[in-house]
Amino acid sequence: MPSPRRSFLRRSAVALLAGATAGCLSDGSTATDGPGAAGTDTDAATDAATPTATGTASPTPTDAPTATETATATPVPDALGNADFAEWLPAPAAFDREGYRFTSFAPRDILDRESDLGDGATEGLRGDPAVPGIDSYADAAAFHQIPPGVLVFEADFDREATAGDLRGRGLTEAATRERFAVFTGDRGAAALGESALVLALGAGGTEAGRSAVQAVVDAKAGAGPRYVDAVADCERLTAALGSAHLLRGRTHSAGDGLADAVAGGVGIEIGERETRVRTPAVFPEGEVDEGALADWAADADVFYGQSAETAVDGRVATAAATVRTAEIETFRTGSPAGSRRTEARTPEAIFGFEYEATGDGVGTLEITHEGGDSIPRAELSVRGTGFADVEGVDQTAAGQWQGTASGDDEAVVAGDYVTVGVASDYEVAVVWEANDGDTSATLNQGSGPDA
Repeated sequence: MPSPRRSFLRRSAVALLAGATAGCLSDGSTATDGPGAAGTDTDAATDAATPTATGTASPTPTDAPTATETATATPVPDALGNADFAEWLPAPAAFDREGYRFTSFAPRDILDRESDLGDGATEGLRGDPAVPGIDSYADAAAFHQIPPGVLVFEADFDREATAGDLRGRGLTEAATRERFAVFTGDRGAAALGESALVLALGAGGTEAGRSAVQAVVDAKAGAGPRYVDAVADCERLTAALGSAHLLRGRTHSAGDGLADAVAGGVGIEIGERETRVRTPAVFPEGEVDEGALADWAADADVFYGQSAETAVDGRVATAAATVRTAEIETFRTGSPAGSRRTEARTPEAIFGFEYEATGDGVGTLEITHEGGDSIPRAELSVRGTGFADVEGVDQTAAGQWQGTASGDDEAVVAGDYVTVGVASDYEVAVVWEANDGDTSATLNQGSGPDA
């Protein structure tokens, strides 16, 4: 049986933010054509992304883009629920990185357009989100995903009830920071404010989770450096993306981007009849390649078969197209960032472990994909020692993932899990291995109480 303690993660918006193909988002791309998509290398020290936000502090005068260096975003009459997403993004140094990928969307505003969109577009936003303090996706102003494994939920929370829910899931209130209550537990941490919940569960344990949520809270409060302040190309990218119901992007080294671009992303702004899709790419000074962007856009699924027009503004080239809103049945998030990368990329995903003893020195280990990239079942395995014959579990020996795989083409996505029979001294790891067998990585590992 799935653990009730985990149920809110298994069924939550994590599947929308992180398991793009599991909910209302679709990368519509491969490892060679998407920037904030599952095909990008978010672990590389040069990878990054960031959105724009009203009121975000400007970079230093020497790094700040001029008024002619960023593309002009299409204005919207009313601010979207995720309009301040860049304020939540800490400088990459907070995570010992040079950059990271972001995803942000506005569920409440998307659902306001449900009748205008095509069939199935909001499928992932229906039902109970099972996130502490959020009864319906219609109550959620914004969701943001920030590596490593940090999720931000913006809504009007009943703080007392939500705090009780967190305690019921094994977290203890440990401190107060910038008017947020910080909760910690064995698997990570959370920070609860009046209108936001920050989760970092499965991000490396108590201290790593606490450090992550505190960095996010500090950024939001203006008490710590933000991504857009620390990386000038991130500021250019987010200014070009503008305001949109769904945004995704990253910055990266010139060697990883389209025609030496250093940042790219996608913004989807939904209108009653027409939806605007923008895919900006930021280039080094004097190296803007509008032709390369146009060639990429000609075959990009993100434009839903429409011809994209390109424009250059300073160091930013943007491909954009208008799509009939009624024809959108899934949100595609391919963009020009990272389009030259062809090698296998280590997926970024969070796997949580929970052991329950069943007697005689054995028990059930439940391993749950709690957020991050979708991973083909064939590329995921459970390895280690201490496996045992336990009745009713998915697997009792090392081997390919035998649990649920609810994503497209049997991909393991956020919310999927596997139950494993183990002895109390088990040492088990979740391992990803590329199809060609040349690249592999341990995504997470755990040990039993008697190990």
